Amino acid sequence: MNRFGFIKKNDLITILLTLSISVLSLLCASNTIYAKTEVLFSPKGSIKEAIIKNIISSKVTIDITAFTFTAGDIAEALYQAKERGVVIRVVVDQTQDAKCYPVLGFLKQEQFDLQFLKGNIGGSMHNAFAIFDDKLLVTGSYTWTEYAEKFNYENAIFIDEADAVEKYKREFESLYNKSVVQGASRRAVIAASNEVKELAKQGSVGNMKEKSDGNTTSEDNVIKFVARKDIKHLKTIEKSLKQFVTISFEEFDKKFGSESKLDKSEKTRLWKSEFEGKYIRWTGRISFRGFAVYDWNKVGISHKSSNIDVNLRFDYSKQRKVMKLKVGDIVTYTGRLVSLSSTFSSYRVEDADVLQVVR
Repeated sequence: MNRFGFIKKNDLITILLTLSISVLSLLCASNTIYAKTEVLFSPKGSIKEAIIKNIISSKVTIDITAFTFTAGDIAEALYQAKERGVVIRVVVDQTQDAKCYPVLGFLKQEQFDLQFLKGNIGGSMHNAFAIFDDKLLVTGSYTWTEYAEKFNYENAIFIDEADAVEKYKREFESLYNKSVVQGASRRAVIAASNEVKELAKQGSVGNMKEKSDGNTTSEDNVIKFVARKDIKHLKTIEKSLKQFVTISFEEFDKKFGSESKLDKSEKTRLWKSEFEGKYIRWTGRISFRGFAVYDWNKVGISHKSSNIDVNLRFDYSKQRKVMKLKVGDIVTYTGRLVSLSSTFSSYRVEDADVLQVVR
């Protein structure tokens, strides 16, 4: 009996030891079982591929901070995610708001929740991280630009450790809340502007004046926005009719192009006084047209040779019309003069529209 009792006692001890080891293993594993960490590097690595993969797999939310944002294929993936109902918020450094990057313009046009944030005491919003579905975090030196993937030495770490994700979530909310007023104001202006345009079409906007002076038109008005829209800080919206200047591209280029006899100061004075912000009507051949979801609204026009002389940028309302255009089409177009040509860029025209197409 003692022998059997001894065996039973040993068995009991073995069982208890096994259970103890199992419990300790579970306790130790509880903090790491979900911490699947992946570290990637660039250039020519797979960081962007991993980011896009997680955008595609996100089902509920994506929160992003980036100093700047110029990666078009990431923007396309975000657009598709937004279309299927994913709530996306993006916080970018405020200095980027004034720059004409196509991706940021695309995010604005598609009414993404895009916020701009100043750094502290003249600094920058230099964070670079994203949170997918409140579960997975990516952070590191990698910036959301084409350069980061192709040329820069960068790193990115993907981690779903709950405590780390939670800390980044709190930081994102802090950054977002500091910038949301400005963003809300911008979206209010867009909404108000759209309503004013609609009222103008219906003839419901009063105090409108139209003047005619040769080949130019102008409108002197300030449209007061109705307070019922509950938009704070928005007092008035100024809406001007298009002011056209009658000048051919050839004549314009003689004044400001490589053959111009004017010095730099004379060009600047003439540009500021007679042409900047005015609308033109020219005819040229399409040499380039954007095809991606983020650059569909960019069209390059050639007037003298195969080189692009004028870069056109279209408003979102012209999307269907622009998507029908083809390289080689001869188009008569209008648009607002924004900038002169330089060594590295062509004349730039915004708020463009196509009046006639010849194939």
